Amino acid sequence: MSKPTKDNPTRFDVLLPSGMSKTQRDAIADAIIEYIRSRSEAGIANNGNPFPKYSKEYIKSLDFKIAGKKKNKVNLTLSGDMLAAIQVLKDRRDRLTIGFKKGTEEADKAEGNQLGTYGQPSPISGKARPFLGFVGEERKKLQQIIREAS
Repeated sequence: MSKPTKDNPTRFDVLLPSGMSKTQRDAIADAIIEYIRSRSEAGIANNGNPFPKYSKEYIKSLDFKIAGKKKNKVNLTLSGDMLAAIQVLKDRRDRLTIGFKKGTEEADKAEGNQLGTYGQPSPISGKARPFLGFVGEERKKLQQIIREAS
């Protein structure tokens, strides 16, 4: 699996070829995490499409102005803490689990973005900004990262 699930939106597994050393797995994990951060900072979701834009109401809000956001730049980097908190949660010989530690503020933020809930009990239609993992054509990039780092 190379994408989070609804039941666990803040982590995902990456299956690895057998026989990789710890050094190789570390290099792959570092490259994957860096790619996810860079892709998110560029405003691109885990499927290669741009993140949904901010709502008109949010753009007009005081919170938006205080945060110093730009209306056409959705990049998940208000403080940078959430993206900085992505880490390797499990390192096994045949797979890595990458994501956020359960129960942390950053995991809560990530879940809100992944599902589009943003503190609400159910998702807000069209507002999910899934950034973890690799979906569709982005899976080719994951395969390339694994080849280059191994």
